[in-house]
Amino acid sequence: MEPADLEAFSGLVRDEHVRRYMMDGKIQPPEWSAAQIRASQELFDRLGVGLWLAHDRETGELIGFCGFLVLPDALATPELLYALPARFAGRGFATEMARVCIAEALSRNKAFADGVVASVDAVNAASVRILEKLGFAHFETRAGAFGDMLFFRLTAPPAKIPDSR
Repeated sequence: MEPADLEAFSGLVRDEHVRRYMMDGKIQPPEWSAAQIRASQELFDRLGVGLWLAHDRETGELIGFCGFLVLPDALATPELLYALPARFAGRGFATEMARVCIAEALSRNKAFADGVVASVDAVNAASVRILEKLGFAHFETRAGAFGDMLFFRLTAPPAKIPDSR
């Protein structure tokens, strides 16, 4: 993601479905989105990974974002993130985006030698299923804004997930 992607990224994080599961329901201003893009660029400079926008292969339509960021309120290491509006949910996009980002991270950087981590609100059952399908194992539970926050780790590259679209 680059500064030129600010409007697209800002639109995604303002989406009601994305806000419900990733922003604790809050609407973030464009300045917040710009700061996340800068953090992603810094992570790319340091570790070769960050956030990517995802587009539908056939239509080119923006369907979401995926990649890695450090979320200081959760963990001190880069975490796998993925988000998409509800109209794209249940079609395999999040699973495929995550699988590709994980493979990219593992191929680019030894910083993930201890595994890839992700956190998710326990109420986000779809995201929990995605992580489990990719081979992540639950390793910690903490209190979160909407109940339990679950932490997962993947210590081996995910198997090829069949294209579900």
